[in-house]
Parts: sequence; structure tokens; C-alpha cells
Amino acid sequence: MTVLKYELKQLKKNIIIWSLSMGVLIFLMLPAYLGFISGSDALVTEAIKNNPIFEALGVSAAFVMTPLGMFSFLNSFAMTAAAIHGMGIAFSSHTKEYVNKSAEFLLTKPYSRIKVFWSKVLACMTDSLIVGAAYIAGAGLALLTVKGIRIDWPAFLLIGISLVLVELMFVVLGTAAGTFFPNVRTPVLISSCVMFGLFCLSSMSKKIHQPALGYFTPFAFFNPVSITETGFYQWNYVMWYVALGAGLLYISCRTFLKKDVIFGG
Repeated sequence: MTVLKYELKQLKKNIIIWSLSMGVLIFLMLPAYLGFISGSDALVTEAIKNNPIFEALGVSAAFVMTPLGMFSFLNSFAMTAAAIHGMGIAFSSHTKEYVNKSAEFLLTKPYSRIKVFWSKVLACMTDSLIVGAAYIAGAGLALLTVKGIRIDWPAFLLIGISLVLVELMFVVLGTAAGTFFPNVRTPVLISSCVMFGLFCLSSMSKKIHQPALGYFTPFAFFNPVSITETGFYQWNYVMWYVALGAGLLYISCRTFLKKDVIFGG
């Protein structure tokens, strides 16, 4: 618990800033965007129907014209920020001792490497869960402020939780990247590039209707239209999510146990 508390203390400011940012932004944006689709402006409606970006995001124009559809549309872009955040903190957590030439946990504390590894992972996941909870709470409060709409709340929660699950997968990717490339000095930049590449791959798989490509990008694991229609996630992607996450964490942990210790100086 000591290592976990130390890591969470290092992330405290990050947690506060990201929680407030994600929660407040979705709270302010969602009612405004719902106002666009609830109005009678034919020009806005026609613009939405003819926008090709919805196909790339895996949603139809008709779906976007519903409250849950508009939330899913905004959620797709919020996922990109959450992905950068998740991978960035995990990447930084596993590179800071190498960049700063300090292996304090291994040299000055009687903690095993495996405990250090899992404490770092749990700290980053706790950070992501708190930020995700703030985001979902902000979105829920925003929907409650809009009158005259009906919300399928179980589907809303599943769509909101999908953002958290994607962020957690990027925490795993950041952990793997930090373990294998500990000397990287720009983890946020690398995380942004990885996010952008995987987001483009997800859009491509939906645009050309090749679901097999979706297995290579977390952004394709949770389709909001399918969630709304079936009431749950697609089981093939759920099983792949668990297998991929567990496999990457296992390989990363084994590698972390064999890493050289960096002495200060």
C-alpha cells in the first residue's frame, strides 16, 4: 500500500485537473449539442444527415439525432482525450526512474519489483477510474437538465463506461510501452501519436466495413449502436479485450522484473 499511496500522491494534481476538465466539459457541451437536434432547423438536420464523419465513427445520422446518439458522438471524441491521458500517465510512471536516473523503490525501500510494478499499474488505473466517474457523472447531470427527452439509462451507463474501458486499455498500452522503452523522454507526445494512429485505424475499419481491423484498436471494441440495440457489449470484443489486456500486463511484468537498475548520479 505504501508504493500505491506514493504513486497516487504523485498523480493527485493530475486526477483533479482531468476530473474537473472532463466532467465540466461534457456537462456544458452535451445540452448545447442536444439543442441542435431538438430544434426545427431543417438546415442543421440536413447537415447532420449528409456528414460523412458519422460513418467513420460507426454511427448513423439517424442514431445521432437521438439523445443517446449525440452523447455517443461526443463520447467518441472524449475517448481520444481519455486515451492520451491513460497512456500518458502509465508511460510516465514506468519511465520516470530511468529518465531521472532514480530507482528509489528498488534501492531505498524493501519492496519487491513485482509489488512496485502492480502498484504503479493500480495507481494509474485508479486515476483513470476517478476521471471516468467524473465524466459519466457530468454527462448524467447534463442529460437531467434537458427537459423533454427520454434516456435509456442502462445503455447510457454502458456507453459511458466504454470510455473508461478504453482508457484502461491505454493504461495497459502505456505500461507496456514504458516497460519496453524506459528511456523515452516524451511519453505524452508518443501517447498522442499512438492514439491518433489507432483512432484512424478504427475509423478505417468502419469506413471500409472490415471489422477484423477493429481487433487492433481499442476504439473499435465498443460500438454504441450495438450497445443500444442489444443492451450490452459485443462478446467477441469483450473476450479479446480481457485476453489482450491480461497478456500485455503479464509480458510487461515479466520484463519489468528483469530490467536493469538505474543508479543516480
